[in-house]
Amino acid sequence: MKKLLRTFLRTPIRGAGGLLFFSLSLFSQSYGDRGCVLDSALLDARFPAMAEWAKAGVEGGIPDAMETKIVLKITPKVNLQKAIDKVAKKGGVLLLLPGEYTIDEPINLRTGVILRGVSKESVILRIKIHGYFWRTAGFKRKGAILMHGIENAGVENITLKYAAADFEPNDRDSDTATWTIDVFHKPEKRDTTLFVESIWMHQARNCWVQNCNILWSGSDPIRITLSDHITCRRNFVDRCYNKNDGGMGYYNISNSRYVLICNEKIRRIRHLAIQNFSKYNVIIDNDLKVDINFHDGDDGYNLLQDNRIKIPTWHSWGPVSVGVPTQHLPPGKGNILYNNILINKSGGMVYSNSNSCYQVNTQWKNEKVTLLLDYLTVKSVYPVKWTK
Repeated sequence: MKKLLRTFLRTPIRGAGGLLFFSLSLFSQSYGDRGCVLDSALLDARFPAMAEWAKAGVEGGIPDAMETKIVLKITPKVNLQKAIDKVAKKGGVLLLLPGEYTIDEPINLRTGVILRGVSKESVILRIKIHGYFWRTAGFKRKGAILMHGIENAGVENITLKYAAADFEPNDRDSDTATWTIDVFHKPEKRDTTLFVESIWMHQARNCWVQNCNILWSGSDPIRITLSDHITCRRNFVDRCYNKNDGGMGYYNISNSRYVLICNEKIRRIRHLAIQNFSKYNVIIDNDLKVDINFHDGDDGYNLLQDNRIKIPTWHSWGPVSVGVPTQHLPPGKGNILYNNILINKSGGMVYSNSNSCYQVNTQWKNEKVTLLLDYLTVKSVYPVKWTK
C-alpha cells in the first residue's frame, strides 16, 4: 500500500544570515492530487468549515500527466491561439516544445485544454502586451493568459515573463534592505502602460496552474475572480512592476471559493490577497516573503495552515494583514490560522505557537489576530487523506 512520506522540520535555526527555515517534505502524493479526499475521522465540531476546506481545489484532483493525452505539439513558430483552438475541439494537452514564445495579444485558454511546456526551464512565454490602469476611464484590465468562463483546463511547466519594458521592476534584492516609500506607495512612472495580469482566471471552474515560473508581472501575477475549485501549486512567483496603492500587484483571490494554494514560493509583490466575498479557500504549505492579506470583505472561513512567511524589512505589511477602515471592509468571520511560522520585518515570530489555532479578528483592532485559547494542541484542521 502506498503511504504518504512526510517529514517536516518546523524549528527555525539561527545562522549567519539570521533565522533560516528548513522544510523537508518527501511526498509520494501532494495536496491537490487525485485521491486526496476528506478524512471524516479528523472532523472537529469546533471548526464548522473543515468539511468545506477538504473540497478546496480541482474537484477529484488535478489529472496525472499519465492520464492526459498529448493532442498536439508545437514550436514557437506556430500561432499559439490557433493551436489552442484546434486542441479544444477534442480536449487534451497542447505540448509546447522548447523555445521562446512571444505573447503580444491576450491568449484565451479553452475548456478541456491543458497548456503544458516540456519544462519550465526550456519553455518561455515572453509577454509583450501593454495595458493601462483599470481605473483609468475607458480602459479595462488586460491579461496574458486568460482562463475566462472555462472548465477543466490547466497551465503547466511554463515560465511566463513580462517583457514589455526595458527596465526592471522597482524592488530590493536583499531581505534586509531599508524601507522606502517608493516601492509600494508611489506609482510606476517610467512606463504607464504595464498594467497586465500574467494569468487571469475569471468565472472558471476546476482549473489549475502548476509548476510554473511567473516573473516580472505587469500587475497581478495570478488573478482569480468569480471562480471556484481552483488549484495553484508548486509555482514560483517573483516581482511585478505595478504594486503601488490602488489595487495592483496581488496574488489575488477575489469573489472566489474553494481555491487551494499550496507549495508556492512568492516574493516581491504587494499581497497574497483574499477579498471580496471569498470563502472556503485553503492556503497551505507555502514559502512566502509577502503578506497574506484579508484585504476587503472576504466572506470568512478561509484557512491558513503550515505556511512559512518571512517578511523583508522593506515590505510594508506584517505576515498576516488586513485592509484599512477608511478604504476596506473588515475580514469575515471564521478565518483560521494553524501551525504557521510567521516572522515579521523585525525578525520576531507572531501567531506561530506550534499546533495552536488563531482567528483573524472581524473588527478593526490593533491586534489583527487572536489566539484561541480553547483550541490548543489541535492535530490538524485540514481534514484530508490519500486513498491511492
